[in-house]
Amino acid sequence: NALRKGGGAVSVTGCVDAQKWHMAYGLGDGYKFKIIATFSELHAREAYEQFRAYDRNTFMYPAKDLIFYQADIHGNQQTKERIRVLKRLLQKKPITIVTTFDALMAPQVPLSVYEESVISLKKGNEVNLTELSEKLVALGYEKTYQVEAPGQFAVRGDILDVFDLTEDNPVRVELWGDEIESIRSFDVESQRSIEVLTQVQIFPAMEMILSKERKERGMQTIETEADKQYDLFRKAFKTEEAHRIKQQVK
Repeated sequence: NALRKGGGAVSVTGCVDAQKWHMAYGLGDGYKFKIIATFSELHAREAYEQFRAYDRNTFMYPAKDLIFYQADIHGNQQTKERIRVLKRLLQKKPITIVTTFDALMAPQVPLSVYEESVISLKKGNEVNLTELSEKLVALGYEKTYQVEAPGQFAVRGDILDVFDLTEDNPVRVELWGDEIESIRSFDVESQRSIEVLTQVQIFPAMEMILSKERKERGMQTIETEADKQYDLFRKAFKTEEAHRIKQQVK
């Protein structure tokens, strides 16, 4: 009742492990958007697996990996999980987000940035394939000869294949000139069509979406700061450090 009346936080203690998620599901009944936050990634994964038995709209939102060698090990799986949550929120569908306090405390890119970056393709609409390819690259997609994994796209004549990072199957967009003639999802292995679509939305394959102008401003800022640091090192007769700064920026 306190939750329904907006009475603030409610603390529930004394539940054994088998009861916790049943109790959490009962307390959250009726709410469209729910968050379960815990103290560690391992505990969050366990909570995610157990809570999915009660709510199929449960998604894992891991903390962003700031250690590069760990990011290499995980590949794009963490990015895929995080963007899948953002996609669900943008679509305003019911969702239970299981995450950690680290993920909640980290700075987030505004949802509006993702919303503006979503590519919408509809049968009958006209598109410029060159501009569309450039936009896909800007959104983090890798151009390949043939799509084989999420986050890739390929262009062959008037055919565009895109494997949305958050989807299980890629889509094939066939053009007649600049007009979209057909859209269909297909199986990667057999290349056979799965479903004919009238429209499709392609979500970003990366979290930090940078326009060409933002990248240029960023590089200019790096160069300006590097020049200042180079001068400071030279004045302090730290020639080795000054040389290292120049080489790194170059």
